[in-house]
Amino acid sequence: GFIRRETVRELMNLRRAVQEYRTRYVQALTERFNEVHRQSIFKELGVELPEIHYSDVSRAVGAGQPSLLHLGKHIHEVALPLFRQRVADLAEEYSLADYDGMASIAMQVESLNAFDADTFVARYLVPRENPGITNPDAPCEEAPALLHLSPGELTARLRAAYHSSRLTLILADLRLEDAIELLYDCRGRITHFEMFNLKTMTELQVLRRKPLSDLQRAINDQNAVTLKRMIRSCIENVCRDESFEAQERAEKLNEILNDFDILRDFYKRSPLKTKIGSGSTGSSSRTHGMGFAVAETLPLRVQRDIRRRPARGCLPVSAPVSQSVEFIPPRKRMGLLGTIVQRASLLPILRNVLCKKVNKWNVANYHVDDGSCGNVITLGGVNVEADNGLRLFDESKKRKTRPDPEYLNSFLKNALKVLVGFIPAFLTFYLTKEWWVLAYLGGVIWFSITGIRNIIQSVLGGGGLRRSPYLRWNDYVSWDRLSDSLLYTGFSVPLLDWLCKSMLLDKGFDINTATNPTLLYTIMAITNGVYISSHNIFRGLPKEAVLGNFFRSILSIPIAVAFNWTIGIILGACNVPDIALHLQLWAAVISKLASDCVAGVIEGLADRNYNITMRQWDYSEKLKQVFDVFSRLEIQFPTRDMLKTLNNPEEFIEISNNSGTSYVPVVIVNA
Repeated sequence: GFIRRETVRELMNLRRAVQEYRTRYVQALTERFNEVHRQSIFKELGVELPEIHYSDVSRAVGAGQPSLLHLGKHIHEVALPLFRQRVADLAEEYSLADYDGMASIAMQVESLNAFDADTFVARYLVPRENPGITNPDAPCEEAPALLHLSPGELTARLRAAYHSSRLTLILADLRLEDAIELLYDCRGRITHFEMFNLKTMTELQVLRRKPLSDLQRAINDQNAVTLKRMIRSCIENVCRDESFEAQERAEKLNEILNDFDILRDFYKRSPLKTKIGSGSTGSSSRTHGMGFAVAETLPLRVQRDIRRRPARGCLPVSAPVSQSVEFIPPRKRMGLLGTIVQRASLLPILRNVLCKKVNKWNVANYHVDDGSCGNVITLGGVNVEADNGLRLFDESKKRKTRPDPEYLNSFLKNALKVLVGFIPAFLTFYLTKEWWVLAYLGGVIWFSITGIRNIIQSVLGGGGLRRSPYLRWNDYVSWDRLSDSLLYTGFSVPLLDWLCKSMLLDKGFDINTATNPTLLYTIMAITNGVYISSHNIFRGLPKEAVLGNFFRSILSIPIAVAFNWTIGIILGACNVPDIALHLQLWAAVISKLASDCVAGVIEGLADRNYNITMRQWDYSEKLKQVFDVFSRLEIQFPTRDMLKTLNNPEEFIEISNNSGTSYVPVVIVNA
C-alpha cells in the first residue's frame, strides 16, 4: 500500500542517506571525545574514562538512530561508577585534610555531582566544541540531496507522497519574518504551528511566540489589515540591517507583501492549526517528561494539587475547553419494574443515578498566554538541579527517616483507618447515651450497618447468587474501599446523632420523633448527604459519585419514615412504654440504616454495570485480537482451510514452523 508507492520509496531512499550522514557525525564525535575530551575530563575531575565505542551506543539505543543525547547518556552511564569510586577516594582524603583541603575536596565532589548526561552534551558534544567536524544541521555541499531541498521543494515532495499529510512547522528559534516566508514558500502545505515545546521553553521563546500566535490568528481570521501590517513591520525591522542577506530578505518580504492575498487564500478553507510538544527523548534529566493535560479535565483532588504547585511549574499555554455529557438510559426490560426504571431515568434528578454517563471534553486551539500560567499542565516532572546522588558521606546514616504512610502494610493501614473512624463513633454513643445497649454497642451497630452494606453491595455488583463459580464472595469485596467507608462514617456519628439530632433539632427547635418525625428525618438525611458529598469531593471522587451520594440521602427520607413507623407499631404491639423516647434514641441509627439501604441498591447496580462494562471491553478486545490473528493466518496460507487446520494442533504447529513465522505462541496467549 502506502510503503510500496514509488514517491514514498524514493523519499525513504533519500532519508536513508541523511540517516547515514548523521550516523557518521555521531561516530566522528565519539572519536573526537576519545581523542580530546577524555583528557580534559581527567585534568578537571581526576577521572580517567575508558574509550567509548560507537557500537555500544548503537546497541544501547536498539532500533533507533543514535543522537547526541544518546551518546551523552551512554558516556554518563560509563562515567558514573568511576565518579562514585572517585568520591570514595576523596572521602578518605577529606578525613585527613586541613580546612582548605576540605573545601577543595567538597568543590570536587560538587563538580562530579553536577556532571549528568546533559552536561556531557553541552560541554563536549555540541558543534561549537568540535569545530573540525561538519555539523549536519548547517548548510554544506557534501550534505545529502534531501538536505539541499528548499522548504517549498521538500513540502511538495512530502505532499506528493501522501496528499493528506499534515506538516508541522517547529517555531523554535524562528522569528516572525521567518515564519511568514516559510508559509508563503510552502504554498499552504504547512498545516500546523508547533506553538510551544517544553524543550525550548525560555522567557525569550515565550516572547517570540506572541507575534507568531498573532500571525496565526490573522491568517485564520482572514484579517487582511492585520496581516499586511505585520508584513510591513517585518520589512522595517529587516531594513535596519544593511547586510547583503538583510537586503535579500527585504526583497523577498516585499514580494510577499505585493502578493499577500495569496497567503490568506492558502488557509481560507483549512485553517492553520496548533500543536504543542514536549520534545522529550527520555534521555534528558533537565526537560519535562512527555504528556500534557488540561487542568479542568482532571479530578478535583488533582486540580487542588496543581494549584499548590510553585509558580515556576506553570506553562504559558491555554486551551479553551467545553464538556458535553451524554446520558445513556438503561436497557429496556419487560414488566412493571422495567417500565418504572425506564420512565424514572428520564427525570433530571434520577438520570444521574440510573443512566450511564459518558463525559466528553472538547479542547479548542492552544494559544500562548501573555501571563505566566495557563490551564495546560505537564504530566512529567523535571529536575531543578543536576544530581548524580554522590555524597562524601552517607547522610542516610546520620538522620532517621520516617516511612511514607503509603507504603504501610495494607492490612495495618486498613485497620488504622477503621480504628480512627470507630473512636469518635464509640465516644459519641458512650458519652451521650444512658442505656447500656446504645452506650456500648451503638458504635458497633453503626459500623455493622456500613460494613455489611458495603459487602452486600460488592457481592451484588459481582453478580450476587449468580456470580462466577470460580470466584468466592470475598473476591469481589474491596477491603480498601470498605475501610475508607468506615473511616468517614465514624465521623458522621457526632455530626448526625449529637450535633444535628440532639443539640440543633431537639433542644434548639423541639423537632423529634414525637413532634415531627418527617421533618426530623428530612433534615438528618440532607445533613448526611452534604457530609458524604463533602468527603467525596475531598477524596477526589468523580462528580457523578458526589451527586449520586447526595441524592441517595434524599431518597432515604421516605424509607426512614417508614422504618420509624414500622418500629413504632412493633414496640406498641409489645406494650413498650414511651415509644417516642425510644425512637428518638435510635433516630440517627434509623436514618443511617435507611440511607445505607438505598446506597446498597443504587451503588450495587452501579458497580454491576461498571463490572459488566469492563468485562465486555475485555472480551471485545480479546476477540478482536483473535480474529486479527486468524485473518493473518488466512492471508499467510491462502490455499488452506485454516479453521480445519486449527482443529488439528499437530498440523498447525508443523505448517507454522515451516512458514518461518511461528503463530503458535500468539494462538496460545489468545486461548
